[in-house]
Amino acid sequence: MLQLPEIVRSPTLSVMAKRLIQEAIWSGGLAPGAHLVETALAEQFQISRGPLREALRSLASEGLVEFHPGRGAFVVDPTPDQMQDMIILRAVLGGMAARYVTAKGNASVFGRLVAHLERMRAVADRNDEKTFFDGHWEFYEILHEASNEFIFRSWQSLYGLINIYVRRLGRPYLPLHDILRDYDTFVELLQSGDPDEAEAVMRSQMLRVGFIVLDRPIPPMLYAYVTRRIRDDGSVEHFDPAAEEQQVPSKAADNKSQSRRGNVEHSSTSTNRGRSRRAG
Repeated sequence: MLQLPEIVRSPTLSVMAKRLIQEAIWSGGLAPGAHLVETALAEQFQISRGPLREALRSLASEGLVEFHPGRGAFVVDPTPDQMQDMIILRAVLGGMAARYVTAKGNASVFGRLVAHLERMRAVADRNDEKTFFDGHWEFYEILHEASNEFIFRSWQSLYGLINIYVRRLGRPYLPLHDILRDYDTFVELLQSGDPDEAEAVMRSQMLRVGFIVLDRPIPPMLYAYVTRRIRDDGSVEHFDPAAEEQQVPSKAADNKSQSRRGNVEHSSTSTNRGRSRRAG
């Protein structure tokens, strides 16, 4: 039988241009709302405007770029309402990813997460926030990719948009090793063999922290989705957002205070390894 050589295809010009623009958006090199001038970009990338337009259309289909009639292409600039919708969807996806990974019980996935956290620990020792932040995204990439392909694709579609908003807000960090303790807790939950609890804690924490950073109260329609809270001592307790709303006279003021203790992607409280994670 005739053996044909393997064909190795190099990325097309439009794919290369898309990657470069995408990376510039994610890194903050192209700010939210920035005008993407075709002539300038074509000259910068040394390509014709045809492949460049194809790249911009592809980015528009992913929600990173939007076209305004008569004005051209711009980096998307999500409104707070749009961000709220994205944060809700991301939290639901994150919780479901945690459920799948816990139920599958794949030791190799747990090993990858633990090894990744060890690399992040070395980064935290250097207090390298940028590299740590990149590692944070990789942590969630491993989690979602290990769940199922449709959850992973959906998460990928939100990644760039949330990254844009986070960079626009700035990233109020806890000490990096405190954030790592939260990740250690998440990994322990994933290995616990209790998919219900893993999903509930992951989803609840993402929603609570997301709305703190947005400086908005949790909408009543989401109360049933926010059922857990990680306490300052590292334990997990049942949480009633309706009761909290009644106890806090000024939610906005409370949110501003709490937002300094976490960020949109990280837990707003520290946790301690080895403590009980049972809610109650």
